[in-house]
Amino acid sequence: MAIHYTQEQHDQKQRELAKLFGIPEEASAIAKRHDFEGVMFTNTSPPKSLLEIRDWETKEDDVFVATYPKSGTHWMWEIVLLTYARGLPKDIDRSRMLGAAFEMLTPPDFKVPGHEVYAKMDSPRITVTHLPWQFLPKQLTEGKKGKIIYVMRNPKDVLASMSRFTFGSSGIDKETKMWEYALNTFLTGDMNYGSWFDHVGNYWKHRNLDNVFFTTYEELKRDFQAVAKPLSKFLLGKELDQEALKAVETNSSVKNMKKSYDEIEKSKPDGKLITRAMGANPFIQKGVTGTWKEFFTVAENELFDSVCKEKIAEWGFDVAYQ
Repeated sequence: MAIHYTQEQHDQKQRELAKLFGIPEEASAIAKRHDFEGVMFTNTSPPKSLLEIRDWETKEDDVFVATYPKSGTHWMWEIVLLTYARGLPKDIDRSRMLGAAFEMLTPPDFKVPGHEVYAKMDSPRITVTHLPWQFLPKQLTEGKKGKIIYVMRNPKDVLASMSRFTFGSSGIDKETKMWEYALNTFLTGDMNYGSWFDHVGNYWKHRNLDNVFFTTYEELKRDFQAVAKPLSKFLLGKELDQEALKAVETNSSVKNMKKSYDEIEKSKPDGKLITRAMGANPFIQKGVTGTWKEFFTVAENELFDSVCKEKIAEWGFDVAYQ
């Protein structure tokens, strides 16, 4: 059975997390959590922003790349940007990329809300978000204006990637108890942005809306073009030609994305705030499937499977563990 932690225990882990990200102690309040309508958020997404976002004015060509954290967010963001640029990284306007998701306060001072910055941008406005479905702008969820691209990922790989990204080498070190904490918090749903099962399940329920494109990380890895082709039509109204689609695939590879992100860091004074969380941990990691096998013991895997089977039974499809 998964362990539920007290708020005091969560606060202690958040303080440890702030240290890992190099956040000064006097500024660590940004990492503290708060409950908003039954879902946990850090103070980077304050209640005021979450309330304002519901009534945020969307546009016809707005694009929201939505994911649960560590589900291929930056990969899909790059794919979308490359689709609009016909596969050419040089034609992407990187000045329109923020170092924070739509709902977050923007670094380095964490005072200006991301949604306020995007409100002033010219079209098309392409943003990323981890917001659960019920917290998105109402015009978006009602299908009036704007498009949603949702990427689901094998939850075991989500947890493994999240643990490595968040806790570094300690994420897999059993001695630090960080992995144990991550596993139990994931299974009980007491994560930032709430339960993975609720998050994915709610987007899955709305997958057939005309303004929603639902795909999976594993589908992209298995047959990139089978996803990229209809995605380009979803975004542009017509499919990109084969040459452009191939360029999108090539330039969104982990190798080439790292090159692009290196260029961002070198060319912009605040480049690392775009390519790294808090300017520290790189968003681009391995970009592979199956790394959960490096983390889970047999007993942990059995526990995870039992919880997962119960939670997703109503969805009508099986989560593929690869």
